Amino acid sequence: MSMHSALRRAIEKGNLQGVIAALDHGALIEEADMHGDPGLPMRIACFQGHAEIVRELIKRGADIHAPNAQGVGGPIRMAARGKHGHIVELLMAHGAEVPEGVQLPDAKTDERRKRGDRRRRDVGPPIELRERRQSRERRVTFVREVELSDMQWERYFAQTQPTARQTPLHEVADSASVVFERVRD
Repeated sequence: MSMHSALRRAIEKGNLQGVIAALDHGALIEEADMHGDPGLPMRIACFQGHAEIVRELIKRGADIHAPNAQGVGGPIRMAARGKHGHIVELLMAHGAEVPEGVQLPDAKTDERRKRGDRRRRDVGPPIELRERRQSRERRVTFVREVELSDMQWERYFAQTQPTARQTPLHEVADSASVVFERVRD
């Protein structure tokens, strides 16, 4: 794995130590995307909402005005698209300007996203909330994610649902008489 992909993977996972290690070992902070626009690591971190990583990239000289396919201000565009108001504020505090036509996320959306992230991270209710159920009554659900091959998907979705076959009336009468005989015994 190259240092560039190690940097991207660390950013996508939100691993600050991995980002620092990749940058220390020569990963390009201004790596270009597939269109040739520089600043891909910063845009990924902004879209993902990783404030610590954005701060580290800024500290190491990442361009907060780097363009993307939509124009200048790629990082702030990606933060707004990801609905991360705290990242937009962080970029603006470091001198970034909101490009024309970009809608900033509202505080409520950002707070809902943070709560959802917290729940996924902690796998349960926030610490300050007490459980309504007693510990012995707690329900646990396990979900296992399975990856299916193309052939398995086709086989699964190609299956037809069995249709109920029409039962002739004389068979219904015969089976009903058997049931009545059992009841009489």
